[in-house]
Amino acid sequence: MLKAAAAVLLFSAPLQASGPAVNANSLNGLSAADISAVEIAMPAPSAPAMLKLPGDVVTRLHLMPQAYKSALLSYAKNEKEFAEFTAMWNPILQKAGFLLGEISYKADLKMAFINYTSPKGLVLRQFIADELTYDALNPTEMHNLKQELTATLEKNGMPVAASFYLRSDIFRPTFVHYYVTAGDENRDHEKQLRIYKNGGGGDIDYAMLQDFGINIVRRDTTFRMVYIGYQIGNQYRLAADEATAAVKLAEYKKFLAENKKEFIGSRTIKFEKPLVSGANTYNYMVDIYFYQ
Repeated sequence: MLKAAAAVLLFSAPLQASGPAVNANSLNGLSAADISAVEIAMPAPSAPAMLKLPGDVVTRLHLMPQAYKSALLSYAKNEKEFAEFTAMWNPILQKAGFLLGEISYKADLKMAFINYTSPKGLVLRQFIADELTYDALNPTEMHNLKQELTATLEKNGMPVAASFYLRSDIFRPTFVHYYVTAGDENRDHEKQLRIYKNGGGGDIDYAMLQDFGINIVRRDTTFRMVYIGYQIGNQYRLAADEATAAVKLAEYKKFLAENKKEFIGSRTIKFEKPLVSGANTYNYMVDIYFYQ
């Protein structure tokens, strides 16, 4: 039976940009043996009550590939689904200006690959909106959000190559954008449309991020936003007093520099009531933002 982790692995969680090229034996640290050990059987398409949505609707997840390096990766349980996947996506890639490379189907892994190249170093990336705040049963609200993000991508020089509403047992009613952007060996350093959630569910310091020049697209909640840019990271450090907080901030900034990560900014927060953990009492928290 399908496990949620298997679905997330292939269709939701981003694969990392670093590592060897796509092949049957190595997928960024996932070996063929690792993947074969997981029972990946997509659910038979159900028939959820379809909303009247303006635009194309995808109900079969093998037609919604993962954008990985300079390739599209899809779960396809047989040759028929592989053929459907390539018939749909080869023209999309070509229309977006990409040159098709090796196209293959690994029957033992039930995975299909379309490799492509770009003389300009461009890549195709994916954005799924299901984490955002919207009424999934209101087609107008979902459509307006979809159009808003499409316009934002276009405005930022990241044209949408394909866009679909998505109905499946894995996601609530949502939509997905596939857009073009400049590639980088480190995917964290690509200009992407991203969702950022503050660590621990704390509020985002929107003012500080804006002052630093973060391109905030949507303030979805106090702790979650949509933005365009590099991957943002966040860490907390607890301290008994302001002096200790300053030392911990300096230590972490040094750590970031040593690991070639860019410091964005920080804020030091004094607790209304002391936080007691075992023998330690903390009165301050340092909230640190950086680029991964």
